Amino acid sequence: HMEMDCGPLKHMEMDCGPPNLRPLPLFPGSVFRSGQVDFSSWEAARCPRTVLNLRFEPDAERWKVHGCRYIHCPKANDTEMYDTSSPETRAWLQAVFSALASLDSGTKCYSVMRWFETDALLVAKSGSAFPLLIHCFSGRDRTGIVCAMLQIILGATEQVVVTSFDMEPEAKEDDKRRINFGKALDGLRPTKADQKKMDCDLEMCPFGQPPLQHYLRKAVDVRKLQTAFAREHPRA
Repeated sequence: HMEMDCGPLKHMEMDCGPPNLRPLPLFPGSVFRSGQVDFSSWEAARCPRTVLNLRFEPDAERWKVHGCRYIHCPKANDTEMYDTSSPETRAWLQAVFSALASLDSGTKCYSVMRWFETDALLVAKSGSAFPLLIHCFSGRDRTGIVCAMLQIILGATEQVVVTSFDMEPEAKEDDKRRINFGKALDGLRPTKADQKKMDCDLEMCPFGQPPLQHYLRKAVDVRKLQTAFAREHPRA
């Protein structure tokens, strides 16, 4: 028996699933992250009901035949994505989490991203939104930032988030990416101005309470997002 090479896929017959596919620690089996899905079958990608594409290029949307819905919230693959304090990166992340918060609302949600002038979000119309697959090109940078924020919002400690990042291929050997990831987390913390408006212990809640509400501002109701995930996947 000859084992299949799970490198870059050129044909659908050689289907090892998307690169870097793995579950999000808080919701194994329900939320996954990966690289591009261009050459993967729906089954090999863990049968997602919703795909969140962070790439600038749209997905082919081949999985609609399985009832899969698509969210496209594009961001160019550049180092600025780690600068979470920049207005453009914040606006992109607000759009991403606005879509995630609307997964179970049964409504359409659109957001115009002014730096590329196109509709950015298409939210599921009906039915279960899970399993959810979040992906970009390699499944590392853009996907890593979004998954880190999602874990923080859903109650993960900073140590769990950092450990999840260290599980990425070659992450421990990539000092530049580790430094950038640390800067990204720092950019998510409350500013002094934010802290004056908060009524919580920042040592216990380093990203505010509810987590990251100060960062996402009025664009996203963090408690609604938490409820949407908890309703579909109650934790023990």
